[in-house]
Amino acid sequence: MVGVFNNGDGLLSYEQALGLIESAARPIKQMQTVALDHCLKRVTATPLKAGFDLPRFNNSAVDGYGVIVDDLKACSAENAVILSLAGEVAAGGEAQGNDIAQGQCVRILTGAPVPDTVEAIVMKEYTQVMPDGKISLMASARIGENIRMQGEEMETGSVVLQAGTRINPPIVGLIATLGLSHLDVVRQPKIAIISTGDELKEPGEPIADHQIFNSNSWALQAAFNGLGFTDVTRHHVPDDRQAVTDLFKDLLQDCDLIVSAGGVSVGEYDYVKDVCESLGVETVFWRTAIKPGKPVYFGRFASINNPHSLFFGLPGNPVSALVTFDLFIKPALSIMSGAQPRARSRTLKARLARSLKKKAGRLDFVRAIGSRDDEDGLHAMPTSGQDSHMLTGLAKADLLIHFAREAEFAAEGDVVDVHGLDWFA
Repeated sequence: MVGVFNNGDGLLSYEQALGLIESAARPIKQMQTVALDHCLKRVTATPLKAGFDLPRFNNSAVDGYGVIVDDLKACSAENAVILSLAGEVAAGGEAQGNDIAQGQCVRILTGAPVPDTVEAIVMKEYTQVMPDGKISLMASARIGENIRMQGEEMETGSVVLQAGTRINPPIVGLIATLGLSHLDVVRQPKIAIISTGDELKEPGEPIADHQIFNSNSWALQAAFNGLGFTDVTRHHVPDDRQAVTDLFKDLLQDCDLIVSAGGVSVGEYDYVKDVCESLGVETVFWRTAIKPGKPVYFGRFASINNPHSLFFGLPGNPVSALVTFDLFIKPALSIMSGAQPRARSRTLKARLARSLKKKAGRLDFVRAIGSRDDEDGLHAMPTSGQDSHMLTGLAKADLLIHFAREAEFAAEGDVVDVHGLDWFA
């Protein structure tokens, strides 16, 4: 599959490139069983069904007194009704043995099971304990009031979570509520990150004046980890075609997703695309009409684990690598992990807090900080440090402004498309 180029310049539009990625990506079919404390951000592989009613039994929503409704027909703040206290039921206690008759009530605490003869519960705030131990009630009640009924949230056998549900903290609580200590989730992709370049040294290593520290592989690993993907390895290869070939050949055997940073442009030592194609990777597209990120390479291959494995060759500039991760890799990961489809559009409208200018020909993703006011809603202030090697501007940003491909100027106050930068969702 080869991308359809736009405008005769050999560059795909952002929308075309994203569409090709979404068409090429496939859900990983294998599943694995994980413990409850390791399921956050994972995706359910099968529907999750309730093994019992929830609530499991009728229980009290408040601290108060269980009553028979007819006893309180004429009850009000001005006309209190006095009832005998028949007993008490606490959370974790037994309802049996605490039945009531006309003229009686039972003290019930929040979460406690409700005796069969109790028709409603009056909140403690509307009652008073009399000197003789009887209870003065100062509010009427309706049948079922303040009682959580058995099965009202879910019934035995009902589907609680569909397959493809991404697990968030409330869902973890729901799984625990169902009494499950383990569950089946989609297997995570096995991911390799490759940084290329003779000039790179690892943080903590001695460095010469002509060298730089490797930030790309660390930032990309953090980006994967932030989304909950943990089967990630980092690799570095020098600017040597044979070394690149040897490493790619090994990784292509068993990875579901390979991401390289650097070596995808047209320089003398940019080997990534040529080596991929020599090893059987099918090129889907190379180069897009966006900034940062023009020389993005995307291909697919069949690994031992997955017949629909993917390769992304990202630019070497650190901002370009992370922005294209957000634009292209994040949607692919959502599909690969089997998550239920989300709305494709993530764009919002915002007013520019400062004017922008550029050359026509590429869609610019301008890093910005968002703010809101009561009159105009969302505002987007471009950060300082917009060059693709300047991580400071991206580090501060929580928005990307979509500065249209053919536009050359956008004035302060203009309404523009933006999307949020969230490295954890």
